[in-house]
Amino acid sequence: MVEYRASFRGTPSSVRDARGAIVNYARMCGFSQDEIHEIALAAGEALANAVEHGSKSLGHITVACRFLDGELTVEVVDDGPGFDYSHVTACRRDPDALRGFGISIMHALMDGVSFEAHGSHVRLQKRRANAASEAGEDDSKEA
Repeated sequence: MVEYRASFRGTPSSVRDARGAIVNYARMCGFSQDEIHEIALAAGEALANAVEHGSKSLGHITVACRFLDGELTVEVVDDGPGFDYSHVTACRRDPDALRGFGISIMHALMDGVSFEAHGSHVRLQKRRANAASEAGEDDSKEA
């Protein structure tokens, strides 16, 4: 499948546009509506964080998507200074807080979440639920 890559301005309205592009790509990859909803939420959190924390001077956000062997990888890169991931994971969240759950949401909805470049590069991975069964069907047809 063709990879997707685009650059967006670091503005709140760009979050909607970038999330929409990621959703369209996931749809083309054959993800279910439920999986697409999860991808949209997790990517939205990564994008919102990139705009709020990484692009304070209205920089740019780069989005890259690829699909290989039943797994979608979404990368969100901003041009900000990043953050200390170990500090974020060490903090205990107040359950009554209204903010600060984005990374937890990403981890809950995706199969893999990783941070590089001091957090200014987020990688989200989601395995398509029917990918394993499709691979098994292909194997059985060859036998």
